[in-house]
Amino acid sequence: MVEVLYVVEPGTRIGVRKGSVVIVGRDGKVGVAPPNIESVIIASSRVSISSRAIRLLASRGINVTFLDPMGYPIAMLFPPVVNKTVLTRVRQYELFLSKEVRLELARRIVSCKIENQARLVRYLARNRGETSLNEVSYMLSSMAAQLMNAKIQDLTTDAIMSVEAQAANKYWDAIAVFLPQNLGFHGRNPDSVDPINVALNYGYGILYSAAEKYLLMAGLDPYLGVLHSLKSGKPSLVFDFVEPFRPIAVDKPLVLGIDGLGIKLINGLLDYDSRRVIAKLVLNNLDREYVSQRTRRKAPLIEHMKHEAWYLASIIREGSISDYKCFTWVF
Repeated sequence: MVEVLYVVEPGTRIGVRKGSVVIVGRDGKVGVAPPNIESVIIASSRVSISSRAIRLLASRGINVTFLDPMGYPIAMLFPPVVNKTVLTRVRQYELFLSKEVRLELARRIVSCKIENQARLVRYLARNRGETSLNEVSYMLSSMAAQLMNAKIQDLTTDAIMSVEAQAANKYWDAIAVFLPQNLGFHGRNPDSVDPINVALNYGYGILYSAAEKYLLMAGLDPYLGVLHSLKSGKPSLVFDFVEPFRPIAVDKPLVLGIDGLGIKLINGLLDYDSRRVIAKLVLNNLDREYVSQRTRRKAPLIEHMKHEAWYLASIIREGSISDYKCFTWVF
């Protein structure tokens, strides 16, 4: 089981006592971090961590991530990792100079995302008795297949993103059926301040932090992607890599668990209790077992993500992008 130490309470201090990482609440209560934690996520600007704690965490191979109020990682501390970084990055830079390679990888990522959206709609339709939405699922699967069957010379980045946008409209219209109407969800809009969109933003932020860690561990440059635009300081490959995981890792647990969350917003931002419950929902789901279509292996979703990063790195080192089959969910 993957353990994540998630710290959100303002006034909390993280330090070291007798060789252990301890968490001191603002009420003075002291807790000891579990020995098997893999990551520390700090989700408040009013949490402090000592350099001694950072040193101890680094010596144990544990990274520290700082989230902004929207859930986006704004800083990450990683211990040195010995791997195939040089070779992998050289091949990544070489391959991604090719427009055809970038388009091939981009369409594979988008088609997997659309297929996972289709499977989630089908799963929810079966789970909630909304069989009429099976038609939407089939339409989405058809769009994913058509994208993969298109000739690469006939594609552009804009054309791929257009298919992604069309699929997203159908997908989110279907998802809205499963959500309480009083939450005011009218489709996916990252800038909207309705509880669902804000919760999705926050959940995706947690996903980004895990993805960036695993891409770095696999030796890849997280700032050089193929689908999202290259902008200074933006981890484009992270955004690309998480696309197939979004529906399963974040959308699924939020749709199924939204009724009991009691999300509260203050000036368009989640309050601390809401951040905590959303993080728990997403992290628990990442630790839930799923089956990968490609490997037929049953494992926690976070393990699939880790494996996918190493798999993508190996595909890039070998230059065999046309063989890449990214993660799709079997249920």
